[in-house]
Amino acid sequence: MLKELLEKPESYRRKVAFIVTGIIGVVIFAIWLIITQYNVKQAMAPTETNHKTATEQFRESLPSINQQESITTELMKQQKDIEIK
Repeated sequence: MLKELLEKPESYRRKVAFIVTGIIGVVIFAIWLIITQYNVKQAMAPTETNHKTATEQFRESLPSINQQESITTELMKQQKDIEIK
């Protein structure tokens, strides 16, 4: 098939090249359009799932601290030791 095409005049080969390039371009554009449409739909209407955000997961992983409890840091411990001496 390629040999037959190469035997044709240059004007015919040029027309075939433009047509083939156009078809490939349309196919690539259609694929891009389908992917873009899917991404836009996902962005506009996210699926309703029970996935928690990273912030919510982090907040739940932290230990609870009551207001009555106090937190003693290493610096506070060192200051107490200095005061005692």
